[in-house]
Amino acid sequence: MKRLLPLFVGILLVAAPALAQDKPAAKSTSGVAKTMSAMGTVSSVSADALTVKAKTGEMTFAVDNKTNVVARGASHKTAAAKGENKTTPITDFVKVGDEVSVKYHDMGATKHAASVTVRASTPAASKPKK
Repeated sequence: MKRLLPLFVGILLVAAPALAQDKPAAKSTSGVAKTMSAMGTVSSVSADALTVKAKTGEMTFAVDNKTNVVARGASHKTAAAKGENKTTPITDFVKVGDEVSVKYHDMGATKHAASVTVRASTPAASKPKK
């Protein structure tokens, strides 16, 4: 028995690197695709979709109440709406012409925006002077 224990430990040490290798996985165990990112200019935005003109062409993303929006003033407005048990649509923070960075999950037919960060917003239209 004393001779078998060192032999067994030696076999485990030799086999450990082969057993520890990661297997490539396209999707996580929860079924969500890996997170990808895109940057570009917003060409259209609605309560449930965001279209961004990126270097590779236009990309359309599905948005919902789980989409995190990072923009100037978004945290205060979202906190106030949460206090009133209301949701804030993405159209309150993202406008056509804004430069955005989108982290999304490619679900095959659709791309779901996990987070949208407004990098540069378009200036508000100034009122004409009289």
